[in-house]
Amino acid sequence: MNAAIVDDSVEDIERLSGYLSRYGQEHKVHMYVEKFTDEEAFLAAVGGTAYHVVFLDMYMKRMTGIQVAEKIQKKDPRCQIIFTTVSQEHAPMAFRLHVLDYLVKPYGYAYLKDALDHYSTAVSRLSHYIELKEGRDRTRVLISDIIYTDYSNHYIQVHTVSCVIRTHMSFSDFYPMLSAYPNFLWCYRNCLVNMDFVESYADRDFILKNGECIPIAAARKREILQTYGDYIFDSHAQKRRGIVG
Repeated sequence: MNAAIVDDSVEDIERLSGYLSRYGQEHKVHMYVEKFTDEEAFLAAVGGTAYHVVFLDMYMKRMTGIQVAEKIQKKDPRCQIIFTTVSQEHAPMAFRLHVLDYLVKPYGYAYLKDALDHYSTAVSRLSHYIELKEGRDRTRVLISDIIYTDYSNHYIQVHTVSCVIRTHMSFSDFYPMLSAYPNFLWCYRNCLVNMDFVESYADRDFILKNGECIPIAAARKREILQTYGDYIFDSHAQKRRGIVG
């Protein structure tokens, strides 16, 4: 597991590093940990290194942890973020970013273990994929990489974090491939949106984290927004385990 600790407290970094080493030994997981006391040096490293999880302090030198987290998600949406901070006051904003966990200092090893167990569960969920025929080839697409899908001229277009995949099939045949996953919402005609990539919504559209807008069907607006609200509430409830106690 590639992990990064971003904290301006050397003492806190070393304590967490020790916890991670212990977790790796107990769970037979190789932990490669990079340590940063400067958020700008860390953000420069994100471009060249794929981190599975980042432990992020809320109070840094030039930016808040929220600002750093937003930049991480733009550079690598698959990176999981765990906040480590002395205050609970930023928790609502943190969970709006769909971070994995939120640990309040000083926390013990048991809380770190719970957070990483949560990470293992999330990875298991994110490793699911669908297989699509693209031309003569078959392509596996990670569920976690799909931002939204739409339909045009008998082709399903799957918009992912890295590219657009086009496959010749009807929406009625494609829909069951994603309908089993609670993060996908049928929001407009033949369009499915991954709610994990929704930043907010306006009167007629979902606004995605990449800036794109996805229409909301007017006739089903109340139902769609209720489903979205329930999903966000449930996601937050699961993640608040890191705050309790």
